[in-house]
Amino acid sequence: MNITVPICRTIKVMAFRGDRSRPFATAFQTKLDDEKNGIGPGPTIRECLLFVGHTGVSTDGGTTIYGFNPDDTGVPVWQLLNRLKNGDRFPGVVRDDTAAFSAARNAGPVLMSFDVILPDPEFQRFHSSLDHERQKSQYYYGFPQRGR
Repeated sequence: MNITVPICRTIKVMAFRGDRSRPFATAFQTKLDDEKNGIGPGPTIRECLLFVGHTGVSTDGGTTIYGFNPDDTGVPVWQLLNRLKNGDRFPGVVRDDTAAFSAARNAGPVLMSFDVILPDPEFQRFHSSLDHERQKSQYYYGFPQRGR
């Protein structure tokens, strides 16, 4: 009996929890307040991801990590976060978030990961879907609502 083993590929799923330590949260909130009051720049998207936490996927062993984000075009960061906290949703976009995961790895939040192993045809379908979502996502981004 000759059994052919399918060629398989790996999708790496990575995540980190938000950094709510006093020093980071204080600096983050100061930047939000400065932006809201027009006296300074707000936090960067990377700082937002480090504050709230993030999940991403990699199809190349972790070299490039893509994450699902809100499309924040034309919306100040302070307003984006307030609207998300109040239940609003934004069009989603898949971005290269490798730098955010690298910053998390270097800053202290524990980076967790696991592998999903798929036969090559299913992997190719996932990879194609991921590429499509990077161009224009069909999904919306919102924060989960507590108590619902």
